[in-house]
Amino acid sequence: MKIEYNKLIPALVCGIAVVAAGILAPDQASSRINTNVPADLSEKELRALVVEDFEQQTDWIVDSVPKKNADEKKNPVPMLDLKYVEGGPSDLIEEKWSQDKKGMEKKRSLGIHFRFKYPGYNSVHLLPPPEVQWDEPAKKVMTYDPRTGTEVQERAIQLPGRAKGVSVWFHGRGNDYTLEAWVKDYRGDVHILKMGSLNFVGWRPLTVFIPENVPQETQSYPQTRVTKIVRLVVRATPYAGTEDVYMFFDQLKVLTDVFEVNFDGQNLHKAFQGGAKAGADTTKK
Repeated sequence: MKIEYNKLIPALVCGIAVVAAGILAPDQASSRINTNVPADLSEKELRALVVEDFEQQTDWIVDSVPKKNADEKKNPVPMLDLKYVEGGPSDLIEEKWSQDKKGMEKKRSLGIHFRFKYPGYNSVHLLPPPEVQWDEPAKKVMTYDPRTGTEVQERAIQLPGRAKGVSVWFHGRGNDYTLEAWVKDYRGDVHILKMGSLNFVGWRPLTVFIPENVPQETQSYPQTRVTKIVRLVVRATPYAGTEDVYMFFDQLKVLTDVFEVNFDGQNLHKAFQGGAKAGADTTKK
């Protein structure tokens, strides 16, 4: 039998490459947890959820780079203010149903007013309120800070499910700035997502997709790991001036897959967390 090595070798190389790709890039493979009960049509539950509507005057704060200086003669930021204002985009439609009532009104938006003394790579940072659990807003979320060795409540907005993208309505006045969303994954890494130019006039929704390399799930239960927005950054371009700038934000939204596996005994771990009885056998003896 004659072996055609010129055809066999490329085939072997191709096969090795495919196997290597599966080994070296396991995150690209399906990571659904297999249970004894197969998933139904709801295995992918894509939803667009409002995570902040700015209707309530929650504790958003504003900061800048460079920072304000108490000495007016040396202060590089003569104006830096944040305020909740009446009004919003007329094209914005209220949510008909919402688990936490967010997005069901559209009376207010969040506005910022700033001015830098000198042109350059200046930036304004919007920090969310202290982090709470997205499906239980009364519950504070604490995160370990390796710098201090203590548990702290970060400023963050949790994104439910496995987030595919985020959007925000923005009102611009034709200023030379761009918008970034800083997203932190469960491992503690921060990913800077570019949402685009703010050099336009009026209200417009800005959208950015979350890359697949942002880890949001594991092979164990619960599979979904929380991703969160830790800040919105308005960054000056080289063409930005030193005039007064007014900008407004409304309805921060996430497109997400909220599916989670369901199986018998999935709440048994709550017995170790001081919760209610989680065992399957609740009969009296």
